Amino acid sequence: MSGRFKWLAGAIVCCALWTASSAVHAQDEQTRADAESTEVEATEEEAAEERDTPRTDYGYPIRWARRPLVLLEGMVRADGRIYVGGNLGSGTLSSIDIGGAVSPVDGLEIGISSQRIGTVPITAGNGLITAIMSPNGRYGDIPIYARYQFHETRIWAVGIDVVLTLPANTDFKLTANVPMRIFEILGLFTMDMNTGFTLVAGDSYAGFTTDPSNITFDFDWGGAGTVNITDHGFIQIGGGVSVVNLNGGAGVKSVLELPFFLGGGYTYESKKNLLVDFFVQSGFLPLMFANQPQGIEMFEVASTWFVTFGAQVYTEPLFGKHRRSKN
Repeated sequence: MSGRFKWLAGAIVCCALWTASSAVHAQDEQTRADAESTEVEATEEEAAEERDTPRTDYGYPIRWARRPLVLLEGMVRADGRIYVGGNLGSGTLSSIDIGGAVSPVDGLEIGISSQRIGTVPITAGNGLITAIMSPNGRYGDIPIYARYQFHETRIWAVGIDVVLTLPANTDFKLTANVPMRIFEILGLFTMDMNTGFTLVAGDSYAGFTTDPSNITFDFDWGGAGTVNITDHGFIQIGGGVSVVNLNGGAGVKSVLELPFFLGGGYTYESKKNLLVDFFVQSGFLPLMFANQPQGIEMFEVASTWFVTFGAQVYTEPLFGKHRRSKN
């Protein structure tokens, strides 16, 4: 009797172990199947989003909010703007700024221009060909830049850029930035962020101190939110924080500036594979000061306002892997 009981108990234990092993194996198979299904769904979702993003024949996004930080390899951009700001009347600051850029290799954009995607507008008198028309006629500064985008997914893109400003009107400047772009958050708006440091061969507030510095540093954080209300039309709101004169002259150190702007534009796609962005921007550079020297109020909006409008023209890739065959 005892032997039969042991045999029966052993059989029950073996059945239980086999059942448990089968259940674990089935659970593993189900988990693996669920993971594969999720991966397939994610891949299909990415593919569907790519298909839904309007692009040119050579693959460049038409929607401003979906564009990468740099041009496609082989593309060329020409840009121009008219800038008006400062005082109304005889003291108004105005300029015509013309520039351009090219992507010589994949992920790299170089140019001489006031225009870089995802940045706060810069003041009058910056470009390859630039003329300050008022209050006094003169040439503007020449900003030479190189931007490299080292990472891009359907969600975000990040890069690094360096800007060398050759002075014809202000001071020599060398700026290093880290631009970042997060594409269409919640399917609605794209967020641009730009963090950088600038070395200035001069003192931004030299006129407010008896002992200005020969070399100063600025810190900038800024960006914008962009919404494409249609595939071709977009609106923007942006701003940031600038800490100017980190080591300026006596009595004028670490001045806080808060720029702000609104903007919008429309992208025209020609039958000749040209894209043209028409844009307008308006705001204050800056809207508000803090820790400012004597002689400057917290709000100087009567002298810091600006309006600018212009256009950017993009060619199809003229060389490189994105260049289309003419056959």
